[in-house]
Amino acid sequence: MTGLVVAVFALTYLGMAAGRVPGLKVDRVGIALIAAVVLVVGGAVAPPKALAAIDFPTLFVLFGLMILSAQFAAAGFYDWCSLRLAGSAASPGRLLALTVAVGGGLSAVLANDVVVFAMTPLLCVGLERRGLDPRPYVIALAGAANAGSAATLIGNPQNILIGQTGGLDFWSFAAVCGPPAVVALAVTYGVVAWTWRGRLHLDGPVRPPAVAVQPLDR
Repeated sequence: MTGLVVAVFALTYLGMAAGRVPGLKVDRVGIALIAAVVLVVGGAVAPPKALAAIDFPTLFVLFGLMILSAQFAAAGFYDWCSLRLAGSAASPGRLLALTVAVGGGLSAVLANDVVVFAMTPLLCVGLERRGLDPRPYVIALAGAANAGSAATLIGNPQNILIGQTGGLDFWSFAAVCGPPAVVALAVTYGVVAWTWRGRLHLDGPVRPPAVAVQPLDR
């Protein structure tokens, strides 16, 4: 039985790393579900224990946050943030810092993956129109989303699960995890700024693709 658990664990992580199963239309969610089914059917985990392992309060909180984040996207809030960032009069270095701050701040209170997915397209177009290379800014946005989401209980699913299991309140968690998250944001900015120093501008003129903009619904 231990061999089955180890094999399923290893194959699941390989599938998660690859993102899919070669030859099959199975993504990471499908891989995780298949692994759970194999463990239950194989007798490694009894059905009652498998059901007890599901933390429904955490899932409900996460579901609510996903709905809230989706509504922000539907209202054009992320598009508005992206356009404001890319269109600001800040220098390239300060714009990089603003990208880290905005990405980290939004990810602390909203679903961080939605923040990155929703902001990236328009941010890239706006940066290219300014003659800036979007790659360091997108890398900074992704890093900031991860760092910022660690600051609060609702920043990511792991934090929600930790808070629910440990009976932690929002402000106590933020008081402990907020400062390291701020340090991580500063490190994110520093690493990206140093790595791309002197290379924030594009080498030649570009013609950004047209992207549909969702108007901000106030």
